[in-house]
Amino acid sequence: MSAKTEYASNRLVPLEAYRGIAAFIVLVHHFFLAFSPYTTGLLEQARNQDSLIGQPFFALFNGTGAVGFFFTLSGFVLCWSYFNHENPQKLLLAFLKRLPRLAAIVTITTIASYCLFKLNLYYFRDASELSLSPWLASFAYGLTPDFEPSFLRALIQGVTTFFTGEANYNTNLWTMKAEFFGSMIVYMLACFISAILGYRHLIYALTIISISALFYNDLIFPFVVGAFLSAHLAKNKFEISYLTSIALIIFGLYLLGYMIPEKAYTWFSIIPAPFKAHAQTLFHTIGSACIIFATMTNKKLFQSLNGKFLRGIGKISFPLYLVHTLVICSLSSYIFLKLANHGLSIQTNLILVFIVTAAFSITLALPLSKFDDWWVKQVDSTARRLLSKTPVMA
Repeated sequence: MSAKTEYASNRLVPLEAYRGIAAFIVLVHHFFLAFSPYTTGLLEQARNQDSLIGQPFFALFNGTGAVGFFFTLSGFVLCWSYFNHENPQKLLLAFLKRLPRLAAIVTITTIASYCLFKLNLYYFRDASELSLSPWLASFAYGLTPDFEPSFLRALIQGVTTFFTGEANYNTNLWTMKAEFFGSMIVYMLACFISAILGYRHLIYALTIISISALFYNDLIFPFVVGAFLSAHLAKNKFEISYLTSIALIIFGLYLLGYMIPEKAYTWFSIIPAPFKAHAQTLFHTIGSACIIFATMTNKKLFQSLNGKFLRGIGKISFPLYLVHTLVICSLSSYIFLKLANHGLSIQTNLILVFIVTAAFSITLALPLSKFDDWWVKQVDSTARRLLSKTPVMA
């Protein structure tokens, strides 16, 4: 099966669905950080022998691994169309659209957070005293001693977080700087791979560039790997068996569950010393690449994940990622406190609060995804008009 002929004209619904699942895993990750930090043991000061960290299924709770998947997937998807059609104008169009495409919905969430602060609808401080979560107490590590809510600063932060990395109003935005600059690198890599390499020597180029990226900035490494994987699959024919693809996905999930070399990951301690500081990024990226490769090289698996429901999951992925921490620090914290006052067991409280967190986050994500669809169309049409007016050099 040729990736080029089989998938080039389709939206990569299965990969977008994976993005939605990863966003939900980040929600789960933050939920336990907020209300039951000892369950997962993600924080070293909130960890014991019963914590889930180190278990082979930990990918289901590992938001860090999910973010690594986001970045690898972005590297793959952003240049997939270009590698299949090689239209430089479309690549330039994608380059121009990237910042305004992301900025609108990001800014909405920073302003929403400002409103929650001003209306005193955040209850994270009180809830943290009950859950003993330092993450929740500090507004997901977003508060600084001099923090004072300001509409103007919230508005500016929504637009500039892609350059500054500041994320006081919505700490999930720490990824936006990496996402934006990683995207720019992907577009430049796409030109390099097609125009200079001519799709030759991809393995050698990947080795040199990815290792350089890993030691320069961990967050760039997954974008590089995703881009090279995209080029490789766009230009080469692969067909692996269904069982092999499932095995690769299971192995990829195992790698995405890595955080510390304990329990099922004890053997990871043998990694060479120069790479130890980058172990999480390295294994999360390899795991992500395994899942993407497995999905894109087995027709049966790809088609089984190409349904309407999974398309919907993919559509709400970005809004869900952006809103859920605001929900956790406001409504979820409020419900957590109220249920605790009614004498419910810890387990019952957590189950009910999780249901509220998931349901309300998805409810908010749905209209935001509708707005995002509309906004993307506006940005696309504006960018096309501007590009069509640009004089072409002879």
